[in-house]
Amino acid sequence: METTPDLPAYDHAARLLHEAGVTTGVAEAHGIITGVLCAPQGAGVAWQELVLGREAGRSREAPEALAQLLAAMHRSAYAHLSGVECDFVPLLPGDDHSLAEQIEALTDWCRGYLFGLYAGGVKESQKLPGDAGEVVRDITRLSEAELDGALADEEEARALVEIVEYLRVGVQLVFEELQPPTAKH
Repeated sequence: METTPDLPAYDHAARLLHEAGVTTGVAEAHGIITGVLCAPQGAGVAWQELVLGREAGRSREAPEALAQLLAAMHRSAYAHLSGVECDFVPLLPGDDHSLAEQIEALTDWCRGYLFGLYAGGVKESQKLPGDAGEVVRDITRLSEAELDGALADEEEARALVEIVEYLRVGVQLVFEELQPPTAKH
């Protein structure tokens, strides 16, 4: 039985992106990759260029370690989305990061996901039908989220856990609804 590749560690990925001078954060990069994978025409998208923030054909090669990291993120996201386990999770900072950093990364992930969907051919994501449309509309609202100073950290932390679970399940649903059964990324 083949094992599903693990996501790279968030802090390791952040370090490699920073060292390479890439302004796209880890969460946003994973969101872009996931959005492209979910999009019906995502297979033809140069997702690496989207993550690196470069125009196709006008860039130098990414450092080998960064190229390997991005490939691992892509393999892992695809394996988790297309597997029978339904165990996809967005790549976000853990509890060792402040709640503010976690929420900022969540909004970055959502923005990246929407960008990846758009790049993969979903030009009017707000108009997607059914459950996929509802999930994408919710992700659009989440992409604009901010800390609510009125809530206690404990309440916000609990809400964040619930939102991440919603994203986990919702993105899986979008993938299943938008991908043709034989799609290969």
